[in-house]
Amino acid sequence: MHLPDDPFIKAQYVNMMLKTNHMDLQSFCISAGIDMNQLLCQLGSAGISYDAANRQFRT
Repeated sequence: MHLPDDPFIKAQYVNMMLKTNHMDLQSFCISAGIDMNQLLCQLGSAGISYDAANRQFRT
């Protein structure tokens, strides 16, 4: 799966997928073939962090 390049659009897209499919981040990354640590680093460098309790990325 190819995610958008823009980190904010990427975070919104992942949030939508997590909510729609009732998944946690690890399950989403496995099913999409995405490296979770790389995703967290990419979004983290843009000031976006993952809130595991709410299963969403936030700025």
